[in-house]
Amino acid sequence: MQLKNHSLIKNINRAKILNAIRENKPIARSQIAEKTDLDKKSITNFVNELLSEGLIEEAGKKDNASGRPFTMLEFREKYVMGIYIAPHFSRGVLMDLYGRIEASHEEEYPFYSGLDKITGAVKNIYKALSSRKQPFYGVGICMPGILDFENNTVIESVNIPGLNGINFRDVFAEFIHLPLYFEEESRSIALAEKWFGIGRNYNDFVCVEVSGGIGTGIVNNRRLFKGAGQYAGEIGHLAIEPGGKKCRCGNRGCLEAYASEKTILEYINGVCENPIDRLCYFRPGMIPQKNYNELLAETGARLGMGLSAVVNILCPKVIVLTGSVVNFFGEPLIAHIKSEMKKHCLRGSYEKTEIYISKLELIDAIGAATLPLSTLFEIPEYFYI
Repeated sequence: MQLKNHSLIKNINRAKILNAIRENKPIARSQIAEKTDLDKKSITNFVNELLSEGLIEEAGKKDNASGRPFTMLEFREKYVMGIYIAPHFSRGVLMDLYGRIEASHEEEYPFYSGLDKITGAVKNIYKALSSRKQPFYGVGICMPGILDFENNTVIESVNIPGLNGINFRDVFAEFIHLPLYFEEESRSIALAEKWFGIGRNYNDFVCVEVSGGIGTGIVNNRRLFKGAGQYAGEIGHLAIEPGGKKCRCGNRGCLEAYASEKTILEYINGVCENPIDRLCYFRPGMIPQKNYNELLAETGARLGMGLSAVVNILCPKVIVLTGSVVNFFGEPLIAHIKSEMKKHCLRGSYEKTEIYISKLELIDAIGAATLPLSTLFEIPEYFYI
């Protein structure tokens, strides 16, 4: 594709240079030229521009066997923030431009809390993290639900009804006076994997989050696939048991009604003496091993049924699993998922799909933080990391 828009070409080249700096700390001008295939004059002009903006700085000298020492470059201390809103807690991270986490903070509230409690938690997170380092390039916020990005409204959030109908930009702009960026929770998590996790190694992959809800982020050619209606990935409301359990969405037999954190907590609390309200509070011995094994097998089978549809439709090379339910069961969950998938997937599709568990901690908030980061390092429709 030949680009004739000089402004666009400049923006793409600038993003390439910034990515070279991001991936190589510190880096010399000549090394940037090698990694971007841009001429030295262009590199000099861009670097001077970035220095004058205060985005980068010189970071000392490095010996050069063939001539004068290299002058090394790196980012100055600039930060972004990411905040994740979940059904029963919110968490945030403060990150530098290299993606290193400077600080994190979390606030809890009961399931199905109203808007006041949720916004209060987000406000506390923002204040706590801003007191460490002032975010410069903005704040990304992700939340579960059907989001209308043209009108900045939550059409419906099944698991956080307190968000239903709100104008999310107006609500959070009342106390966050920085550029704000929004995305649906599961898609943000896929972005975190793309930037910092297993997804770094693949142009195309599917990330499935199994927590309070169940959602899918689809990455195609290094960019999010959202579908014509912008709502692609709602695997949690795939019917796996026609006429089965009532789901909070109003339908029956949805995957989310059988394998979400809330469903698993209901099972655990039905057989243990001391009820818990988050899976992270579970400790070995709280329930009999027989019950735990039964819960593991049932959850794995249900997820396997749901993922079979993903595999048969998309035939992804890689599926990355994450979320509180996945972290709760760990690797043993994979065997049960695969066993069920074998029954329902076309053989060719199943055999070409690998399943991994994400290794990223705070993945949801990190995903939200990639939203402001992407304004520096990516050019929509033209250049993605």
